[in-house]
Amino acid sequence: MALIAQLTDPHLRDDGADPCHDPKAAMRQAFAKIAAMDRRPDAIVLTGDIIDRSAKGYAHAIPILREAPVPLVPLPGNHDDAAGFRTAFEDRAEFACDHLSFTMQIADLRLIALDTTLPDGRTGLDATRLDWLAGVLGNLQLPSLLALHHPPFPTLPLHLDEPGFQNAGALSRLLTDSSVRRIIAGHSHRAIQTVWAGRLASTAPAIGHGLSLSLTGMESKKPVRLAPAFDLHMTGLHENISHHMMLD
Repeated sequence: MALIAQLTDPHLRDDGADPCHDPKAAMRQAFAKIAAMDRRPDAIVLTGDIIDRSAKGYAHAIPILREAPVPLVPLPGNHDDAAGFRTAFEDRAEFACDHLSFTMQIADLRLIALDTTLPDGRTGLDATRLDWLAGVLGNLQLPSLLALHHPPFPTLPLHLDEPGFQNAGALSRLLTDSSVRRIIAGHSHRAIQTVWAGRLASTAPAIGHGLSLSLTGMESKKPVRLAPAFDLHMTGLHENISHHMMLD
């Protein structure tokens, strides 16, 4: 059974103008907690928005990520720059030719990392990415973990769900009878759990700022002070267990 630490949404800025707390300090605190565990995770999966749109590149982020006490696997989010991301992390994953999706074996688990930021800025999957995923799923024997930045399931706060996940239904159909045991995402900056496509699915709380919650959608989303945290996922052929790990 693989043990995965999921960190997400640090939004590392290069101007120090963080809205709530210092995400670099939170990232280092998460690394320290992981390093002190009696069983260290097999990997850290960082589910996107590594930098903020305010940042000019990844030069300020890479030294922090190199401090990780176990292998760190980065996924892109909507705040990340696709070209810069590919260059910055080409030594960490074998990206698809025309998007930043990839697969990787971690212990006895296959990680499927989906790039869900489309070229026009929309959220979801296009035909190219769906075809890529169908090919991956057709060749898998190991139990697998699907990781993506945007949750494909509705989280119900309208200000977090808009404008919606393109081709969520097609993704759900691809997962039918597949080896995927668990779905993890980021983007919401909140801890959310549901069952989607017949599988446990969740978003992890952010290392960076939190986001406000409006169940009616009457309020716009805005940064709020929430304690940074990360998730631990134990995933195997029959087991799917997750723990919240709170930080100061």
